[in-house]
Amino acid sequence: MAETKKEFVARRLDEVIREWEADAPAGGPGSEGSEGPLVTAQRHRAEIDTATDTRIDEIADAYPQIAQAWSSRGA
Repeated sequence: MAETKKEFVARRLDEVIREWEADAPAGGPGSEGSEGPLVTAQRHRAEIDTATDTRIDEIADAYPQIAQAWSSRGA
């Protein structure tokens, strides 16, 4: 069975989050409340399971590497 766009974006977002978590500096004083790309990616990932197709498109478009990988699938 072919992978849906929702499944594809979720899987790729998981990969991005793992990479960014591995590269993130240990939290220290003053790091609380920062809205960096890791936090945004985690929020997007939390939305995926209940997101509409339109919202999935918006989330994928926020990550050019994910949008490009989706559009080049099977090419």
